[in-house]
Amino acid sequence: MKKVLFVLIALLMIGSVSYGQDVVPGLTGGSKALLFSFGGLANVGANNFNGGFGAKYYLSSSMAIRGGLQFSSASTTTPANPAVGDIGADGTSSTTTIGVGGAVELHLGSGRVSPYLGGGVGFSTTSTESKNPDTATPPATIVQTTVKNAGGATTFTIYAMAGFEYFIWKEASLAGEYQIGFSSSAFKDRETTTTGFPTTTVKQGSSSTLGIAAQGTLTLAIYF
Repeated sequence: MKKVLFVLIALLMIGSVSYGQDVVPGLTGGSKALLFSFGGLANVGANNFNGGFGAKYYLSSSMAIRGGLQFSSASTTTPANPAVGDIGADGTSSTTTIGVGGAVELHLGSGRVSPYLGGGVGFSTTSTESKNPDTATPPATIVQTTVKNAGGATTFTIYAMAGFEYFIWKEASLAGEYQIGFSSSAFKDRETTTTGFPTTTVKQGSSSTLGIAAQGTLTLAIYF
């Protein structure tokens, strides 16, 4: 969070320096930019991601298409802390999300602040795995239970959006938008394996959501 705030403050300071300058983007068909998101990729509407990057290409001065990839991975380790003479195995947990998305932007202005409307689609998949820590006194053995995809899901989203793009200078901008759309998630089968026992599988079903989500408030575009 501190890094995100630092980046935002730095960009705002740069923007304030250039505020008095005449910043006219002059975008035309063929203009392109690299996109970097600090708080979730802007073109996937259902979930928040730790990081993502993409690209944008202008078909005309008022229409742009964008696409992107996102990746999030987090893991923790819980020490077993066995007593003297005991044996132990640490517990672990991890969550990994990968996704792709695309959108169309219809810009309503060509100045320093460019409002836009549009729509897009997104697809992501999340996998989880956890294992409990355990200790034992020999000759007893370590018993651990591994649970895969307790919260894993594959999600598809389609949405409409409204936002704005603010040009710090001609080659860089910040964008923010609101989205309203439909999200459908199919949860993965949960697999549980305990030492010495066969694997059990439980189906977790699916869900769908219709709502508004704030996305892309710190999407930085670098034009080239």
